[in-house]
Order: sequence, then C-alpha cells, then structure tokens
Amino acid sequence: MTNKFIISTDNCADYFKSDMQKLGIYFLPLKRILGDKEFAEIYDSHKEFDAFYEEIKKGALPSTSQLNPNELITHFKEILAKDKEGDIIHISLSSGVSGSHASAQAAANELNPTLKGRKIYAFDSLTCTGAQMMLIDKFLELRPNTAAEKAVKIMEEIRDNQHLFFMADDLFHLKRGGRVGAAKAVIGSLLGVKPILVFNKHGKLAVIDKTRGGKAAAWYLNAIAKYAASPNEDFAGKTIQAIRTSQSETYTHILGALKEKYPKAIIKESRVGPIIGSHVGSGAFGFCFIGKPRLDV
Repeated sequence: MTNKFIISTDNCADYFKSDMQKLGIYFLPLKRILGDKEFAEIYDSHKEFDAFYEEIKKGALPSTSQLNPNELITHFKEILAKDKEGDIIHISLSSGVSGSHASAQAAANELNPTLKGRKIYAFDSLTCTGAQMMLIDKFLELRPNTAAEKAVKIMEEIRDNQHLFFMADDLFHLKRGGRVGAAKAVIGSLLGVKPILVFNKHGKLAVIDKTRGGKAAAWYLNAIAKYAASPNEDFAGKTIQAIRTSQSETYTHILGALKEKYPKAIIKESRVGPIIGSHVGSGAFGFCFIGKPRLDV
C-alpha cells in the first residue's frame, strides 16, 4: 500500500533509532554539547539512555542547540530525492521551548514554491519527548489513507487536547534552564517539594502545581481524571504515555497505580532522550494523554 504522506521529525520524539527506521520515519537530530564536543545522537537501547543519566548524576552539564533552516533544507531535499512522491509532514519539538520549529517552517517556505505537486508541512507539536512520539504514532495511523493536508488538520485538534504533566526530581536543572528561580530550587530541594510542569496551549512550560514525592501518585491520578475527555473516563483502548528519564520508585509507584485504575487503557512507556534530558536531569518523569483542551496557564 502506498502511503499518502511522508513523516519526518527530530530526535526529541525519543523513538529508538531502529524503531524509526522500521516505521519509515525520517529523522534529524538536534545536537547535545558537552565541553568542546557536539553529539548528534539518537539512542537505540535502554543501556545508552541509562549511561547518559549516569553522566548527569555525576555532574555533567550539557547544553543543546536548535536546528537551523539550512540543516532542514538539506534534510528535506534528501527526502524529496529519495521518495519521489508524497507530501512531507515534519513534526518538530515545541516552538515554545526551541526555535527548531521556526527553522522547519522557514525551510518549508523556501522549498515549497519550487516543488511541483508536492508540499512540506511544518507541524508544531507544542510538546516534546513521549508526547511528541504519541502524536507521531497518530500520524502513522493516518498515513496509509489520509491526505497530508487533512491529516494535519486532524492532528492539530488532537494536539490541542493533549496533556503532558511531568515532575522533575532535581530542581537544579530546571533552575539552570530558567524554569524555576534559584530560591525556589533551594527551598524545594530542602523540603522535598517537586514542581509539576505542563506544556500549555502555546507549547510553553508552566509550573502548574507542586507536591512531595509520596503524594505524586494521588496528584497524577486526580489530574488525569480531571482533564480526561469525559467524566468517569476509563481510557478503554486509549493511550496513556508514561515517560521517564532514569528509573525511580515514585515513577514505578505511579505507573502501577495507573495500571490498576485504568486496566483497559493502553499504557505505553518511553524514555526521555539526551536533548530534553539535558534540561530536566535524572529522575524526571511524566504522563501524557488526550483529553479536554490544553490548559492556558
């Protein structure tokens, strides 16, 4: 069966590299920078993810760089040369936290007038990591039978009803990235208080609440029930994406509570890769689902 469009993304969707190759997803990595070295990496095993977070625990402080238009122009040209038919939909890391989407849009705007009967769509995920993966999974479902323009409209509505709540264990990394102030980071660390963040309707990170690790399970269960699409939602046949950096007792506890409360849900687990992981540190985790409209916070 011929697919109706081509899917492209960056490495912030955090699929294993081999999975993207099997699924026919084109990909382009943002770079991680540590000291004087750049890494354009896409991991392909839990061992690689675990090794990265061990570096973070030992004090590594990587930075990251966004994609520029020229990189994306080259990327799109390579796809067009390889696949002679079909529009391209490129799903990027949220424009609220990176300029990579703006670069993808600029590249599409430059190339589209030169294309005959084809088009590049730059789709802003307004999210990251496993939530971005969740949107691409939906695009994969649409790819065999839905034209690109219609698929984008369908996915915009799904995206605008997607929630990703996550909790960071190490507030230092959030302070370094400007997500929480220095005083809050120090006080929070001393008291064991963890901020809970959400990607809002504009794709920006916002602190929505705070909790202690022992109370996190109740917070997440209440939030999922509160922002589900309908009252008493049982998520039968629907996906709840569980996302983590390194392993933690709190994550394992919440995951077990979710499986117990929503036995009919499809609960998928994924890892946070080195780009987002550089900014949230080890021990961070989150849960993503489709429900009511995104929060404007």
